[in-house]
Amino acid sequence: METTAHGDGWNIKDLLADLMGTTAELEPEPRAEIWASDLGKPLVDRWLQMMGIPYSNPLTGKTLMTFFLGKQIEVGVEQMLIRCGVGCRSQEKLVVQQPDCLPVVGRPDLVVQVANWEALTAVDDAQWEDSPRDRMALVAQKQALKALLSGWRQRYPEGLPTTVFEVKSLNSYAFKYHRGEEGLSNAYPHHRLQLYTYMRGLGLTEGHLVYVARDTGWMEEVVVRETEQLEKAWIQDVESMSYYYLNEKRPPLEPAQVDGKDNWRVSYSRYKDYLLNPREVPSGAFTF
Repeated sequence: METTAHGDGWNIKDLLADLMGTTAELEPEPRAEIWASDLGKPLVDRWLQMMGIPYSNPLTGKTLMTFFLGKQIEVGVEQMLIRCGVGCRSQEKLVVQQPDCLPVVGRPDLVVQVANWEALTAVDDAQWEDSPRDRMALVAQKQALKALLSGWRQRYPEGLPTTVFEVKSLNSYAFKYHRGEEGLSNAYPHHRLQLYTYMRGLGLTEGHLVYVARDTGWMEEVVVRETEQLEKAWIQDVESMSYYYLNEKRPPLEPAQVDGKDNWRVSYSRYKDYLLNPREVPSGAFTF
C-alpha cells in the first residue's frame, strides 16, 4: 500500500515548504530603477514594491518551492550550453536608459555566440585538461563533445551570431493551454518586454525565449525580433512607470474582476489585500 507520510505524520515536502517559507521577502527594498522582469506587469504592484511598501500577501513556502524547482530547470539549460562553450551567462547588470525616465536594469540568462569554431575547440580543450575528473571518463566525454561541435560546425559554418536567451519554466497545464490558443509566442507579453530590454542593451535585433514545462520537459523556443510595435510598447511601459514613481503618484488600481471573473492579476498579487482594501495600507506609507 502506498503511503504519503511517515507514521508520525510528517513528510519532507512540508519540511521543505516550511524551510522555503522562512526565506520569503516580507518588505521590499525601495529602489529608483525599473526591473526588466517587471515590464508589462501591473503598474500598481510595481509602484508599491519600488516604494518599499510591505507586502500584504507575501509568498508562501509552497509557492517559493515551485519557483525554486522551476529555476533549477532554467539553470540546467543554461549550464548545458555554457559547458559546451557556445554560451555564457552575463555577469554584468545591463542598464538601459530611456530619456527622462528611470533606468531599466536586468541580467539576461544566457548569451550565445560562436565567431570561430576553431577558437572554441581550443578553449574547450584547455578546459578539459584542467578537469580533475576520472581520465577514462574524461577522454570519452571529450571525444563526444568534439564530435558534437564538429557536427554543429558543419551545420553552421559561419558560426552562431550573438543571440540573447531568456529561459522560462511553466507547468504543463499552462504550456498546453497556450499552445491550444494563440501559442506561446503571444502568451506572455511581459516576457517579450523583458527580453527586448536585453536586446536593446546589447544592441541586438533578435532574441529567443525558451519555454520549458517543468513537470514534463516539453520545450518551445520563440524568436523575438525588434519591431515598431514592440519598441512602442516598451517605451510606453517605461515612461508610464517613471511618471508615477517620479511624481509619487499611485497608478490606478487593477479591477477586482474582468468579464465577471476574478482578475488573476489581483488574485496572484503580493499586494492582493491592499488592492482589494486600499485603506488597509500601513499608516504613514502612502495615502490611497
